[in-house]
Amino acid sequence: MLRERLRGTRRALGDRDLARLLLVWAVWVTVDWATLITVSLLALDAGGPAAVGLVGAVRVLPAALLSAPASVLADRRSRPRLLAVVCTGWCGVALALVACALAGAGLPVLLGVVAVGSAVGAAVRPTLQSMVPTLVTSPADLVAANSAWATIEAVATVVGPALCAALLGVLGPAGVLGVLAALLVVAAAAAAAIRSPFRPVPPDPGSARTAWLDPFLGFAVLARPGLRLAMAIFLAQTTMRGLLQVFVVLVATSGGGSDARAGTLFIAMGVGGLLGAVVALGLGPRRGSRWIALGIVLWGVPVAAVGLWPQGGAAPVALAALGFGNALLDVSGYTLVNRLVPDHLAGRAWGAFAALGAAAMALGSVAAPALVPVLGLGGAMVLTGLLLAAAPVLAWPWLRRLDDLVGGRPEVVELLRRVPLLGALSLVGVERLARASRVRELAADAVVVRQGDAATEYFVVAEGGVAVRRDGREVRRLGPADAFGEIALLDGTTRTATVTTVAPTRLLVLDRDGFVAAVTGHRPADALARARVADLRAADRERARGDGPPAG
Repeated sequence: MLRERLRGTRRALGDRDLARLLLVWAVWVTVDWATLITVSLLALDAGGPAAVGLVGAVRVLPAALLSAPASVLADRRSRPRLLAVVCTGWCGVALALVACALAGAGLPVLLGVVAVGSAVGAAVRPTLQSMVPTLVTSPADLVAANSAWATIEAVATVVGPALCAALLGVLGPAGVLGVLAALLVVAAAAAAAIRSPFRPVPPDPGSARTAWLDPFLGFAVLARPGLRLAMAIFLAQTTMRGLLQVFVVLVATSGGGSDARAGTLFIAMGVGGLLGAVVALGLGPRRGSRWIALGIVLWGVPVAAVGLWPQGGAAPVALAALGFGNALLDVSGYTLVNRLVPDHLAGRAWGAFAALGAAAMALGSVAAPALVPVLGLGGAMVLTGLLLAAAPVLAWPWLRRLDDLVGGRPEVVELLRRVPLLGALSLVGVERLARASRVRELAADAVVVRQGDAATEYFVVAEGGVAVRRDGREVRRLGPADAFGEIALLDGTTRTATVTTVAPTRLLVLDRDGFVAAVTGHRPADALARARVADLRAADRERARGDGPPAG
């Protein structure tokens, strides 16, 4: 089993477009860490220790505030092109920082450039994360891609600071920033070369009055059943991340410790995360809830352990375990979200996730200094750690239902995969349609749709059969795995025929919005659908002229 999964992992990661996407992610994380250190040093020279904290806040806040509105671009524009533009824009920001370093610019100028960079980069993470499921074909490949994502993040978290440290002594801050600008050019070229099947779905012309709501649709997606619980778990972990940033510094500097020990503890987390990401390569797409639960427990228990035994070798070991759990949580959790969120809303969903995550982390960072004077450092860590560890235990009856939600209805998935019109969609895309579908049971001689009616649904015959009549004349009969209703939905017209059942029939029904977004938002599926619609219309014209017999 493990050998099969590893073979699948190699196959998934061998895809050129996915490899390019992961390269962009690797460069982005590396540049982010190296820029943080370099800019912090420039701020220290310009305004002292207080300026370092100010730069850190300015570096995060604009992106947090703009992530939801900026993520609309990820759903309305070509995602590879958007990534290339942002990487190019950030190359310009890096060059502006080079000028700041060479000219000895004051703190206000430095803060302005950093704020611009934060705003420019707001769309990067939502765009990258929304692209991952479009470049894989199956849930197993999605797990492999998310495992590679977590591995790259762990490695780049070490490489970025190490690269900065190695270059600072030789090139100085301006030279480091110049190298980072060159890396961003490479990332922009890799992004531009990605070929994604995702096709932006144009907004409904009738929704112009509500266009201002577009940035907030991601929050509505995250509030859907299933995702709601997953988001609560992620936000609890992100709040702990904010707490932990303060806790680790206090642990490192207490009892005669030093700032250097804080670095050691964070490195231990990174090493554990790298190991966890490698192990996660062998995880399958099923039973993800247990890995999510384990990841949360491994976030909570180590924090409590460090609170009890802050000195000696226990703290690095505990934080390495925390990093291991973080990788399991990220891989399983991101895979679950990717499988539940529709492609045409994925950018906005990840943008909303980023905004909520930033707010939760800020809450944790503010809460930690308030808790420590009341409970003591050890007490605050034990209390918050045990509360987090208990969360998946208390929520387990609901948490395990996520597996049924994500991987349920396999018979519906198989039926939809037999429909020629949906054959170009990935398995992940078909699973999303299966989850959104509903069943309709009809007796013989029942009318399903009438010619001239408004079109709101797409139908797949699961059992039984239907007759299609145009202007009172039967033009075709359809049986299991045949489908109908696409002409009116894709062309935006009324029903072109009347469809009635010829026997007791069970239909699978897809709503217009989900069907149209899935098909028109996927280039190969859209081309296949347009060709089918053209063929059906041509056949109907032939029959209307009396040049051909009715289809049986």
